[in-house]
Amino acid sequence: MPPAEIKKGAEFVQVDTQNPVDLLLSLIIRPPRSKYLSEKLGPKQFRVNGKAHGRRSDIILKNSRGHALQCSFFEPSPGPGESREEEQFKQTPCVIFLHGNSSCRLEALPLLTLVMPLRISLFCFDFSGSGVSDGEYISLGWFERDDLQTCIEHLRSTGRVSSIALWGRSMGAFTALLHADRDPSIAGMVLDSPFVSLKLLAQELAGRKALIPSWATRTVLAAARSSIQSRAGFDIEDLEAANHVSQSFMPALFIAAKDDDFILPHHAEKLFESFQGEKEFYLTEGDHHTARSEACRRKALLFLCRTFHSERLDRLLDLHAGGLVDIFGAAMSAQVTGNPSRGSDEADLDSEGSDLCRQMRMIPALSQMVLTRGKRCQRPLEVRTSVRLLQDTSEAGFFIRLEPAEGALAAVGITDDDLGHPRFLIVTLTTDASMISRVHSDALRTVAVGAGIPESTSSNVSMSIDTAGTLSLQAGSGLLLTMDIGQTFRGELTIWTMLLRGQTGFSNIIVEDGEATLREHLGDAILRLRHLGHADGVVLRSSRRQVGVPGGDCGLPSSPSSCVEELGLSLPREDVAQLAAIKDCASRPEALVGWRVSVLGLGEGVVVGVRRRLGRATQHLIAGLAGGESLQTTLTGVADAATCPVVLQRKQSCLSCFEQPCSYQMAHVA
Repeated sequence: MPPAEIKKGAEFVQVDTQNPVDLLLSLIIRPPRSKYLSEKLGPKQFRVNGKAHGRRSDIILKNSRGHALQCSFFEPSPGPGESREEEQFKQTPCVIFLHGNSSCRLEALPLLTLVMPLRISLFCFDFSGSGVSDGEYISLGWFERDDLQTCIEHLRSTGRVSSIALWGRSMGAFTALLHADRDPSIAGMVLDSPFVSLKLLAQELAGRKALIPSWATRTVLAAARSSIQSRAGFDIEDLEAANHVSQSFMPALFIAAKDDDFILPHHAEKLFESFQGEKEFYLTEGDHHTARSEACRRKALLFLCRTFHSERLDRLLDLHAGGLVDIFGAAMSAQVTGNPSRGSDEADLDSEGSDLCRQMRMIPALSQMVLTRGKRCQRPLEVRTSVRLLQDTSEAGFFIRLEPAEGALAAVGITDDDLGHPRFLIVTLTTDASMISRVHSDALRTVAVGAGIPESTSSNVSMSIDTAGTLSLQAGSGLLLTMDIGQTFRGELTIWTMLLRGQTGFSNIIVEDGEATLREHLGDAILRLRHLGHADGVVLRSSRRQVGVPGGDCGLPSSPSSCVEELGLSLPREDVAQLAAIKDCASRPEALVGWRVSVLGLGEGVVVGVRRRLGRATQHLIAGLAGGESLQTTLTGVADAATCPVVLQRKQSCLSCFEQPCSYQMAHVA
């Protein structure tokens, strides 16, 4: 059966079999052949994901036996405003894809969306006896390695590739192993479903696929061996990978599919153990013919990118590993600057959350992640919500996106160790444990573990992060865990509630952080102006724009006109329309921040922040009041100021321009 990647683009020619020997031969040297039209390769000039530009050139090469090999070379090409003379286009790293026994070069096409944006070229071809190349039989690697050698020599003769890596599947993976020990200049290899030896594979296939009884296997294999020698010209006993893996030293990633019943996973495991070079092993879902998942392909490409030792790719990999850029998508492009937009509404955060979910699908543990209720915050902060895990398999919590410290992205020479720190934190709650994990490249690394929370019971969960970077997670009054996130990140961060598995109930998320809420509504410019005011904290503003005054716990009249009448204001007709903002002041108490207020019984002061509390009235933090309880303000520029948390209840107010005070009566001082 051919791989799933080419089923829509090729027709398959099956050889009739009359006896067990012929059936076994069809599995080894004449499996179904993939036939296709050149149009299936796509356009000669193309774009990937609306970003990277590429071009395809088709080539016919002659192998050592005189067979014509149909080849395609996909190269990144300059976009608008770019020149072909730029270094990144003169020579590029190249991946040669080696297809399986019933496949063809169409199998390589899904890799284009991954390699082109990284300025990596892709070379693919039909082995002799496969696809639309010449030849009647395949040899499962024996002659295919010579086909590969022909293609490598051609690529190096063009001067358009800087280094070459091999990505093989099934027969292609075995071919790469046979070639590796005779070409140590290969940068690295991805070996998807290789087999230990053709003799062992034939023995296994004789029983599982050809349905040959065990007592007749030796006789049938002897007959098949003789027939293969006479027809295809090679001896199946000569195809032993063990003779080559011990002499190969370039990095290699071995991949096996859990449910593969054609080349069993133990083949890749044995080769992995015997391989002498740098190596990794990855077990993926599916069977021998299943299309490989996006996570599997991304892991393989990340592995090859490291083996190329390209300065440009190494820099990108460091940024990707640190969470500063997603090399597989455009969702992070706005974040690379280190200055995410302020004042984004909930729809923007929902969109950002969706982009992050797509980005994290390459990590199996986060493949089903859903992010909701995003909040922009600034340290120090406290997040509170009620969590109820409805199943014993439920996993939920918080997803935290940190912002790099100033200068981190400017140091893209990758001499700054801070870039190696991950940008995303995953705070997970389960019935068994609570965990904090960091996202590193394509993996999730758990760095702190604590107690879990009970199933089917609402738990009041709070998470706090102080200015020093200490993250603490609590359930009720008990501390679950704590960790230091480091000080290489800015005070700004974004938090989403996160659903991973099972069913979970969340109450509203409450963030006690006046500065973050203030920044959303006022913006950086006004904040800087406020922080540069007089030493006594009085805000200097030049605008005459009217701003609604929040009404504390009493609410406000529903219409601007009734507000004017109740507050006793005498305003020009054109200013009345500006009071429309008063309608939502009860839900936006931060609108009072930056005003000088007079609180009966305590005197005058300046509102420097708000403090939201779970199930309780919102407090305004007022600096300059006599006898108030001292709190450390979180606002830059007014550090060490004495503030008093006050619940304001509107009794009488006068509203004029910004330079005029607003009078309030005090209802309660906490």
